[in-house]
Amino acid sequence: MRFCYRCGISEEEGGPLIDGLCQVCFRRENPILLLEPEKNTELCQNCGSYKKGGVWVDPQNYELPALIFEVAENTLIESLEECLVRVKDFEIVGWEDIEEREPPVGRALVAFRPVDWHVDYFPAIIIYEVRAKARIHELQVEPHDETRRVTVYVRQTVCPRCQRFLAGYYEAILQVRVEGREFTKEEREEITRLVQAKVDEIMKRDRMGFIQDTIEKEEGIDFYMGSTSSARKLAQAIRERFGGTISEAYELVGLDRQTSKEIYRTSVTIRLPKFRKGDVVGDKHGRVYVVERVDGKGLKLRNLEDWSEEHRDWRTVKRDGIDLVEHEERKALLMNLTPKEAQFMDMQTYETFEIERPKMELEEGRVYRLIRVRGRYYVGFMGVSE
Repeated sequence: MRFCYRCGISEEEGGPLIDGLCQVCFRRENPILLLEPEKNTELCQNCGSYKKGGVWVDPQNYELPALIFEVAENTLIESLEECLVRVKDFEIVGWEDIEEREPPVGRALVAFRPVDWHVDYFPAIIIYEVRAKARIHELQVEPHDETRRVTVYVRQTVCPRCQRFLAGYYEAILQVRVEGREFTKEEREEITRLVQAKVDEIMKRDRMGFIQDTIEKEEGIDFYMGSTSSARKLAQAIRERFGGTISEAYELVGLDRQTSKEIYRTSVTIRLPKFRKGDVVGDKHGRVYVVERVDGKGLKLRNLEDWSEEHRDWRTVKRDGIDLVEHEERKALLMNLTPKEAQFMDMQTYETFEIERPKMELEEGRVYRLIRVRGRYYVGFMGVSE
């Protein structure tokens, strides 16, 4: 008969021996929950972020009591990964569930609950009761079942991102410009809305993707960005919506004291195309169009010869020599149609005149936008009854 070398109980009374120890002594000599009685953690007082896996992350909940519990529970779970020993992995279960379930060999079941707390001022304090069950050897009759109490202190700090933001830090400048024309108020407003929406998306993956400052200039808008990658992503988003070209320039701004590497600031410039919705353009073949849409893929055009729609990608725009054309415009009421002519009356001068009947269907009594290019009139769009 074998006996436990620690307490002397026989194997018959103390159960199967494990490494020379009875069941009770084996559990006592091989604890699984080596949890320190106190843990300290921090959350950013400006944005509510906290460290998770060594990386600052944004919280799930911004309501302060719920945020404090979120930070504290994250710290507790991360400490379990270090303090739960002699098991391959563990599973977090509800406090009531742990009583009913039996863990397989090598796996722990862990439950925790807050038993006391104050979250009205900092440092916030939450006391948790933690219970762990596990079998670490196949000969165990009863699993380890250990309970510990741990106090988590949640203190306030300022995260690296907010430190840089408050210090006026920026890594890149996104410059939005236009090519050879006026930057309209509508374009400025639409681009600003687009940038703000995209920044919210970018910051979910890039915490430094914030806008430090926005400066309106006569020639465009400058967005001072916390990271170069965010400036590049915004430039791509603007090009997809409005078209244009992207370029970059670099400026030496200092030297990293730790690495002795040169530090550069990047200027990412997105230059919008000269074309806008409503522009009258022509190609090298003499065809005349009205621009109906401009985006990253190219131009959507209305052929003024027959009102057909055409799409030209940017490569084709360049190849076909599409450019703005000099023209005159006038609003005129269609008075009469003949097989060969259309008679109009100018809505300002009340002068009547005839032009070659266009190929599209027209309706007498309606006002049309007439566009004159190189002495020829085109019907730009259908108006409304006068």
